[in-house]
This record gives sequence, structure tokens and C-alpha cells, in this order.
Amino acid sequence: MLLGTLQLSGCGDDDGGGTGGAGGQPTTDGSSTTAGSVTSSGEGGATSTSSGVTTSGSSTTTTTSSGGDGGGGTGGEGAGGEAPPVDSGLPPAPGAGGVPKPSGAAGGFKVIDWAGFAGAVSYTFDDSNSSQIQNYDALNALGVPFTFYLQTGKSESNDPVWQKALDDGHELGNHSKSHSSNDDGSDTDAATKFIEDKFGIKVWTMAAPNGAAVYTGIARTRFLINRGVSNALIGPNDSTDPFTLPCYIPPTGASTAAFDEQVTSARTAKKWRTVLVHGFTGGSDGAYQPVQLQAFVDHVKHAKDLGDMWLDSVVNVGAYWRGQKAVTSGTSAPSDGGTTYSWQLPDHFPPGKYVRVTVTGGTLKQNGVALPWNPHGYYEVALDPESVTLSP
Repeated sequence: MLLGTLQLSGCGDDDGGGTGGAGGQPTTDGSSTTAGSVTSSGEGGATSTSSGVTTSGSSTTTTTSSGGDGGGGTGGEGAGGEAPPVDSGLPPAPGAGGVPKPSGAAGGFKVIDWAGFAGAVSYTFDDSNSSQIQNYDALNALGVPFTFYLQTGKSESNDPVWQKALDDGHELGNHSKSHSSNDDGSDTDAATKFIEDKFGIKVWTMAAPNGAAVYTGIARTRFLINRGVSNALIGPNDSTDPFTLPCYIPPTGASTAAFDEQVTSARTAKKWRTVLVHGFTGGSDGAYQPVQLQAFVDHVKHAKDLGDMWLDSVVNVGAYWRGQKAVTSGTSAPSDGGTTYSWQLPDHFPPGKYVRVTVTGGTLKQNGVALPWNPHGYYEVALDPESVTLSP
């Protein structure tokens, strides 16, 4: 979301808590879908009423707010030239807040892991299977943004449920047209064209059919992330290949406890786990290793109840993960009595993304405007400008 122009969108809980909902998936013109409404507290005790419930995603609709930092007016700057509070599209951070702005010497610039959560989980669904379609309402009712990887050569990819999923704040991604293990790129491109033409969105991530290695190279020139099929955890600033991202595939009929263990291990390690479900038992779609719907539903409710895990789509968590790596590996140089931190975003990076940053003191500015301090203990820094300045 750009400074002064905000969008809230997605499929979050009514109370706007912990996991919240997802930002709408950006369209090809940079806009975003929205759904729902929420009223929430802003900086300085002010309130703002917005269209949609936010966890993450890029943003472009209008938020009307009263007050803000320093009592700034609607959509204007707060006192002392500080930007008004913005909604970055990231989920509300866990904890009660009340963290004072650091007053020490300027320095200590650091990106917070997982936007301030203990870890992250992304639930993905492959193959456009009919048991996903039949159970969509139960999945959507969980209030967690999912990623649906469409196999566009199947008739099920024309089902109207996918437009509803997009409108509800879920991500639609590429799972190729034909599910081949030997694509030269044309089958992947056909799937992208289908999704972008049909839904008017930009496709940011894909899932390799059968986990085939050929898609690592194909994805590298087309997408932010390619999800593979081998199971492992992903850590902040680690060496995990974003074009062969690991995932957990539950066994046939997996229990709630089996799912829970995967999230527990991610939470303990403070890492990101992606989960792949092909479909649900009782269907006739031949889904690979189907699981019981109720077991999955009970698990997701448990993961939400933990309160400190970020549950969101692959594009949203993945953009934070790759954005953090870009900022961390960037450069710093003296500038106007302070320090300017610069970075270069990777190719095929979605616009309107933010990271959360801590410092030991000083003032962070972008485009010459001081960023507001969030009392949950961080600044929110836009990634698109590819620089931020810390001044005494």
C-alpha cells in the first residue's frame, strides 16, 4: 500500500485479530480485489473505517480515518511531517502493543522475521480438484488466505468458485495446463495466460507438477516462487531456493494431530512451513492422498488459536521472506547526516509490499517523510522505493 492511499482486503476474522485475512491479489493494472469491512484502532488511539479486512497483499483503495499520529487529518500528514498511519497489508501483529519508540542512538536497523510472528504457514491446494470446489465454503469460512494452484487444462478450472476465491482474498497460482513433468515453458505460459485472461490478475507464484526439476528453471524467469514437493522448513535469510520451495504433503486420511505437528515444528523453529493438500476424502476426483475435511478444518482452527503464527498465502508470506532477504543483503551509505539503506528487489516481485523494521533510535524516512512508529514495536517500510534513510 502506498503512503496516504490505503486498501484493506481479504478473508480475515471479524475481530481482525492474529491471522486476519489476506490482501486481495493484485490485478494486472496494480489494483486489488476487496471484500468485507472492519473498523479498527489507528495510531494514537484514533479509529479508521476501511473496506475489507487486512493481513497482507498489495493495496490501492481508500481508507477514511479520523486523527492519526499527531492528529493528522484525513489522508494527510501527521504532526511534524510524519506520514499518517498506513495499512501495509501485513497482518496485525500479536501482542498487546504499547511498545515505546526507541530513544537510543540511531542504528540497529533490522528487519523483523515473519512480520513479528513466531513463524508462518501457507496452505496450498493443487490440481483444481472437484473436492476442493465442493468444500470451498467450509475452507473459506476458516478466514485464512489459501493458495489455489490451478491446472488450467481441466474443466474444473472454469468453475465460478475460483473467481469467488479471488474475491474472498485467496491467491490463484499456476500449476501448468497439462501437469507434465517435461515442460519447455509453453505449458506453463499457457496456464498463466488462462489465469490472467480469465481473472484479470497477475500470477506471482507456481507449483511444479509432480515436483519436476524442470520447473525450477522455468519459474526463475517468470515467477516470484515455485513450490516443490519435498518437505522442509524455510528460515529467514536462509539458502532455501525460492524456485524449489519445500512443502509438507500429508498422508492419505491424515489426522488433525499429524497436521498440528507440522505447525508445531515450524513454530518451535521460528520458520515457514508450506502445506499441500490435493483434495478431500469422499470425493470422486481421484485426488492424490486425500485427507478428511474435518481433520483439516480442526487443524486450521488450532493453528489460528495459537495466536502467534502467520497464516497466509504463498505470495504474501513469500514476498515478505524474499523482501527481507533483499533488504538484509543490501547496502548502507552515509546520507544527510544519517544512513541510507538500499536494496534491489528480485525479478517478478509484486508491488505494494512492506517489511517491518526495528532500530535502536533515530527516525526512519522514505521519500523525505518520517515513517510512523507502530506501538507493537516496529516501523513498516515500503519495499518499492528500494531505500530508506535512518537519521538521528
